[in-house]
Amino acid sequence: MKNYTKAVLYAYPLMKNIEADYAQHIENCALLSYRSARSAEENILYIANEIIKKQNFAWLKACVERVLDKLSLVERTLIAIRYFGKERKIKRTTLGAEKESGYGQWSDSKYFRRLRRISDKVGMMLEREGVSEEIFLRDFADDELFQKNYKFVCEKRDNSLSKSERRWLGC
Repeated sequence: MKNYTKAVLYAYPLMKNIEADYAQHIENCALLSYRSARSAEENILYIANEIIKKQNFAWLKACVERVLDKLSLVERTLIAIRYFGKERKIKRTTLGAEKESGYGQWSDSKYFRRLRRISDKVGMMLEREGVSEEIFLRDFADDELFQKNYKFVCEKRDNSLSKSERRWLGC
């Protein structure tokens, strides 16, 4: 799986909040534009750029949701355990998957082999949805959230289990 795909998956749980935050920010900028030190034209351009960013986040979130909807319960569970990390989000995503997969008895190597196949599958599905590395670098790489995620992904070793993964896998 490519690093930009991992960065997108790590950011996915926050995208709903980001969309709402952008909407609030855009509204505030418009309402308080009379206080701005920028000219009216500069304010319009700034607000238009923020609207485009909000639409890009909404599009990306919709692409990720379409991909996740196409995955089986076990595949969604493994993606949630690895990339979403928040216990509440994992619990909502993983209901019933433990019995279906038997992942409580998996070894680390079996987990990583399965996760690698699923991650590659998700990467290809995202590319089919239009989320390519070129699009990511053009539209999202300059955003602080994706910069931090991308840096984290590039520095992180993907061959060790986190505490939440160990707990969910019964290690």
